[in-house]
Amino acid sequence: MTFTIITILNVSLWVLSIGGYMVWNLLKKNEKLENIVNQQQMLIQEISQTIEESAKYLKEIDKRGSFSSDDEIGWFFKGVKEIQSTLNQFIIK
Repeated sequence: MTFTIITILNVSLWVLSIGGYMVWNLLKKNEKLENIVNQQQMLIQEISQTIEESAKYLKEIDKRGSFSSDDEIGWFFKGVKEIQSTLNQFIIK
């Protein structure tokens, strides 16, 4: 009778120990992933702000239209404007 009780307690202790370790291990992994997600969110926000600033600056540069009408740099400026319009799709609002 006492052997059975000791065996049950021993097995229960092992199960609780293993379960506790599993919960602790998963918690640590979850914390690492949350940190990675936070870093990625900050990076995406910074990139979005950079895209917004470059869009504003590009509009300010070409207010008079002198760059796009110039033959020598007009093709380059049009390419930059196309790139900017593509990047504008990724601005987080």
